[in-house]
Amino acid sequence: MRELGVEKAAFDEGEAGAVSHEVAVQMARGARYQSDSDVAISITGIAGPGGATAEKEVGRVHVAVVTGDYFLVRRMDFGGNDRLDNKRSFAAFALRLALEALDRVVEVEERASKATISEEEPSSIDTSEFDPSDEEWEGSMSWKGSKKTVAEEISKVDLASLTDWDE
Repeated sequence: MRELGVEKAAFDEGEAGAVSHEVAVQMARGARYQSDSDVAISITGIAGPGGATAEKEVGRVHVAVVTGDYFLVRRMDFGGNDRLDNKRSFAAFALRLALEALDRVVEVEERASKATISEEEPSSIDTSEFDPSDEEWEGSMSWKGSKKTVAEEISKVDLASLTDWDE
């Protein structure tokens, strides 16, 4: 977790724990920064068969998507399926959430003036303003610097029309 910049405090007794919005958004933020990418997705969950707690059952997943200065984190409970089914569900859920996040970013960019997105180290996300029991968090982050990425070009492309859905 050190490579992604996840705060150790998240794993302390009484804190959010590994399967949480806090850890998911920190993982995605760190992955985006470390990979120098425009979009990062993180998945943290309990695929089973073990790992459940009184508060977190098998099948729970938290997925975060970070793109530009926008982030979207959502929790989903898929129930007590077997490990493989849960992992498949987690991955499909993450991809759907990424498409939703990108759609939201495009909508915002179409309404607002073009913003610059930096490749510099991001500031931290203050998660204290969010309720940990909420199924979804959404917000923005500030990034230091002013180097632009290809996010503006991506927002102009209709990805659905470029996909061969019959493959």
